[in-house]
Amino acid sequence: QVLTTFALAAWVVLGGLRDVFDKTRHKGLLKGLPGLGRSYWGMQVAHLGLAVCALGVVLSSNNSAERDLRMAPGESVELGGYHFLFQGARHFEGPNFISDKGTVVVSREGRPVATLHPEKRLYTVQQSMMTEAGIDAGFTRDLYVALGEPLENGAWAVRVHIKPFVRWIWLGGLLTGLGGLLAALDRRYRVKVKSRVREALGVSGAVA
Repeated sequence: QVLTTFALAAWVVLGGLRDVFDKTRHKGLLKGLPGLGRSYWGMQVAHLGLAVCALGVVLSSNNSAERDLRMAPGESVELGGYHFLFQGARHFEGPNFISDKGTVVVSREGRPVATLHPEKRLYTVQQSMMTEAGIDAGFTRDLYVALGEPLENGAWAVRVHIKPFVRWIWLGGLLTGLGGLLAALDRRYRVKVKSRVREALGVSGAVA
C-alpha cells in the first residue's frame, strides 16, 4: 500500500513536470512559464496537493505508534525512537478552571526535543472535565501526551502517541484549495462568464 501510494504520487508529480516542459519547450522554459495561465497552475497545484495528502494519510496510518500505561514520577518509556520521561503532575488554577498539569520531557538519542504539559481540566461553571493533550508539532511527525485518571502514589494513566506526517494531510488539503482558487481567478474564466451574461441579456432584450 505504501509503495503503491508513493508510485502514484511520483507519477502525478513527474507527469506534471513533464507537462510543464512540453508546454514550454518551444518558447523556452523561462519565457513559456508566464503564459501558462492561472488555471493551468491551479490544476498543477491541486494535483500536487492530492499527492501530498495521499502520502500523509498512508504514512500516518501505517507508522503511528501509541501506548497506554501507568507512569509514576521519574518513570519513562521508549516509543518510536523517542524517550518520554514523566516528571509528575501538579495542581493548577486557571481563570475558570482547575486542573492537574503534567510534565513530560521528550528526548531523542539523548538530545532534548520538547517538554509537554498535558492537563486534566475541570471547568468550574459547567462542571465539565476536559483533557488537554500536550502536543509537539513537526513537519514530519506530531507527538501527543495525554493524562488519563490519577492512580495511587502520584502515578497517572498516560497515553503516548506518535503520528508521523499528519501535517502533510492538512498541507495537501491547503494546496488543493489553493489550486482551486488559482483556477477560479483566471481572467479567461471571468471573460467567458461576462460574455455569457451579455449574450443572455441580449437574448432576453430581443425577446422583449
